[in-house]
Amino acid sequence: MFRSHVRRSGSLRSVWHRRERKRRPLDPLPTTGGIEQPRPRVRHRYTPTEAEWHGSDPRTVLRCLVHLATDRGTVFHLSRRSIERKLRLFYCACCRLRWGLLPADARQAVEVVERYADGRATGQELRAARRTAAAAYRASRPVWAGGYAPQAWDVMYTVALVVAAGAVHAQLRPGYVRDGSPVSSADQIALLRDIFENPFRTVEFAGAWLTPTVRALARVIHAERAFHLMPVLGDALQDSGCTSIEVLDHCYGPGPHVAGCWLVDRLTGHDSA
Repeated sequence: MFRSHVRRSGSLRSVWHRRERKRRPLDPLPTTGGIEQPRPRVRHRYTPTEAEWHGSDPRTVLRCLVHLATDRGTVFHLSRRSIERKLRLFYCACCRLRWGLLPADARQAVEVVERYADGRATGQELRAARRTAAAAYRASRPVWAGGYAPQAWDVMYTVALVVAAGAVHAQLRPGYVRDGSPVSSADQIALLRDIFENPFRTVEFAGAWLTPTVRALARVIHAERAFHLMPVLGDALQDSGCTSIEVLDHCYGPGPHVAGCWLVDRLTGHDSA
């Protein structure tokens, strides 16, 4: 009987250890302090601030915007779809500042992304533009030939902006949205200020401001990229009774103004898509 039990369970030593574990009494509780409870993890929640929005680092501004757009517990004045559209136009605007560095197929991809942002291109055309941009990115990688030319890196990073513009929907989460380099930080901040309204101080539009003249001017500026008419739009808004400093400063300011301008989008209804 004992030998058969050993054959089934292993060696005599293993049988003895199992019996000892069964006979061993439980360890007594500590006399002082009781059972030590595990310490709860403290998770520091990131909260965007208006100071970050007014900063000079485009990565910080983009992090602030993306967090506001993706955090379910935050009330944001723009929908996720509107954020995607504006980020696409931001990357396209950065590409247009480096238009001379882009190859012809990448330029066509930028134009397709811009049309898609305004609903004038299909999803199939956008996917084709993404494939074209990805192929242009692979072809633009600098090749080692005793050294790398600085302009070769600028070309590759500019083409990477085209790829980012076509893939915003898959990268819209904190830590994954890239900045607009190789465009300078000052130019990126200027574009972000034009495309995105201050999320902490949104302007309340009065219904009396939206006269037929104001709406017609905004549609012309949007459709024809006629941003030289922004002062004329400011005059029309003043005639309609607009006294908002933010709105008038944006109209009469030096700019730059690009596709996706927050004021033109508010007047045409594109930011409510």
